[in-house]
Amino acid sequence: MEKELTAREKERPYSKYFYQPMAPVPKEILDFLEHGPIDAALATPIEQRNDLLKPGYLPAEMGYCIMPDGSGYVSMLTRMPGVTSEMIDWWFAWHGLEGLRYKIWDPDDHLGVHVAPQDLARRLDPGLSLRERNWNTTDIVLEDIGTGNLELAISFMSHEDFGYDMDRFRPPNVLTAVSANASLAGPGIPIVTFTHFVREIPGGIELRSRFYMGWNIINKKPVRVAEQIPLELVRGLAYHCPKEYTNLAAILPTVYSENVSRVDRIEDFNGGGAQ
Repeated sequence: MEKELTAREKERPYSKYFYQPMAPVPKEILDFLEHGPIDAALATPIEQRNDLLKPGYLPAEMGYCIMPDGSGYVSMLTRMPGVTSEMIDWWFAWHGLEGLRYKIWDPDDHLGVHVAPQDLARRLDPGLSLRERNWNTTDIVLEDIGTGNLELAISFMSHEDFGYDMDRFRPPNVLTAVSANASLAGPGIPIVTFTHFVREIPGGIELRSRFYMGWNIINKKPVRVAEQIPLELVRGLAYHCPKEYTNLAAILPTVYSENVSRVDRIEDFNGGGAQ
């Protein structure tokens, strides 16, 4: 796409990140994905998502496949040097408020975002932690995950609502997580649930991502919402995930330091996100 911003967007101090080259995905990730789908027997089924709380690593920290039941599975391991869990919580409370903030994350594929109007007050509530501001709110995003532009409603949930074992949800097993159901925004058709699981490593964090396509988490339990998922969609997401998170790892420490002290006001977003 043509890399151009509106005059208003160009005035934002973080517009510079839109124009800088994106950080390249590590070669070892691309080489691994080029081998094609993994053996589904190596995947972590949605019913076993609490296995992420175990120390060490699971058999398939990277890969994609169609599961025997026809659902789609994507896992990815992204190491993020210089990034903290506090930065991740801040990013997910911050970036959905304005289209440009989403665009700088992945200038190639992210086209716009706004917080659902009814959720804006919660997203900006200073009485909540940054982590809590995201819970029970929805971002409406426009992006291309490799199969053309999609408008998605991404509805975030707490760690407990995702079904994590809260007796084990603590360091060093985990620092934080970002979990959500996603649907096609217009017709409201649910398509996927996902979690980005954050664990500390020397010099930063690692993001252990899991996408379960054809599933949502409802009342803390997995619910099937679509039958046969196309492999093309699963493959596209497998390539998109490391692309966006590798770039986020590259820009987040400085974006955070430059903007964490700036206070967003609800009147600046007109109930639908500044564009």
